[in-house]
Amino acid sequence: MKVKDVMKTNVSFCSTEDSLMKAAEVMRHRDCGVVPIVDEDKKVVGMLTDRDLCLAVVARNRKASDVKTEELLRGKAIVCAADDKVEDALRKMRKYQVKRLAAIGADGEVVGILSVTDVLQLAVRKDKKLKKKVYATLKAIFKPRPIVLREVSVSEENS
Repeated sequence: MKVKDVMKTNVSFCSTEDSLMKAAEVMRHRDCGVVPIVDEDKKVVGMLTDRDLCLAVVARNRKASDVKTEELLRGKAIVCAADDKVEDALRKMRKYQVKRLAAIGADGEVVGILSVTDVLQLAVRKDKKLKKKVYATLKAIFKPRPIVLREVSVSEENS
């Protein structure tokens, strides 16, 4: 089974120049907990979660309208291709301890989001082997990990 057979389509995203306020509005409007962040070419450069947003604003006592999404990006974006096998996407989720992946098309643009919940709902109905892989993925994802925030200098906060 392919990612494109399971993923959610019609995805909203934010640019690196958008504020966390806009990202929060997208999450509220779409009733979701993640927003892909794209560059000027519409290529995924990161995924912003509701948890990331809360920690960035609350932990630093900052206004969401004053913080750009790019400030929360760290490392390379973890994505999958819409044509990837679901099992390969689950392997990637386990490796990087993430619950959702942006799915990209042949042109590299966002075409959907695959969540472990989407796969679980399918597995419960259809496939015992897939069910075991989903369980292993959930176990890996929920393994505790440290919270790391990028330090922001006073000059960055005031600019």
